Amino acid sequence: MVKYALFLGCQIPMRIPSVEIASRRVFERIGLETVDLKGYSCCPEPIISRLLDKTGQLAVSARNLALAEELGLDIMTLCNGCYETLLEANETLKHESEEMLQINKILENYGKKYRGLIKVKHVVEVLYEDIGVKKIRECVTKPLKIRVAMHYGCHLYRDLSGDIMRKPEMMKKLTSLTGVEIVDYGLERLCCGYPSMQVDEEFSLTHRLLPKIDKMIEAGAEAVVLTCPACTIQFETGQILLRERGVRYDLPCINIMELLALSFGFSSRDLHLELHRGAILRLIKKVEGD
Repeated sequence: MVKYALFLGCQIPMRIPSVEIASRRVFERIGLETVDLKGYSCCPEPIISRLLDKTGQLAVSARNLALAEELGLDIMTLCNGCYETLLEANETLKHESEEMLQINKILENYGKKYRGLIKVKHVVEVLYEDIGVKKIRECVTKPLKIRVAMHYGCHLYRDLSGDIMRKPEMMKKLTSLTGVEIVDYGLERLCCGYPSMQVDEEFSLTHRLLPKIDKMIEAGAEAVVLTCPACTIQFETGQILLRERGVRYDLPCINIMELLALSFGFSSRDLHLELHRGAILRLIKKVEGD
């Protein structure tokens, strides 16, 4: 059986718990064993934290990695941002001995030591490479007859191999297994605007999020499939904020793990999809026919 230490991050448990629920349902169905990483902290946040204090960022990441090392398990993340942070910290510390020594001196104060013994993988990699398309296809009992647009999220393009499309292509293939029709809209790689939202709301909404949604709707999408919780928050909250600017869109957002769970036959009630903001109930009605 495939086994990983599960790194949930901050956003999913606190703001989109339905993603965690769906993930656990999917893991159980496909035979993927996960061990909760007890005592983990924020990854930390992948952009601002390293700009403010690189040493602090590496120390926090190294402590999380050390927790997985103590379990003897590689880490699997559900969040794109957590994936990039932990992956880059792991690679930095593995290949820069002076950094590792400095960080381990800090970790001594907390009874931890980073050794560089594990790998960091995103959930789409684990599903595609370790579980496999054949197994996941066998678990699909309720193909979903909807049209969806894909938003991969900037951090999913980070890859040690240099092939930036490796994980997005995996995500697209996994999504197609659920029976949906994937529509192309031409702006798949455009950032949703979540990072810029912290400093310039107008720019974030009108020059990042709005162009994407315009093109998705134009292409006939009935929902957007995501894997990044920050992007999900941007899409759902951003559409609410756009109404104040006279733009009314209600494009439902669904995480790939929720989409897989629905296609496996789990009900929206079991997954608590109602915890989403936005037009998720309309999507549920379309999928379940209630």
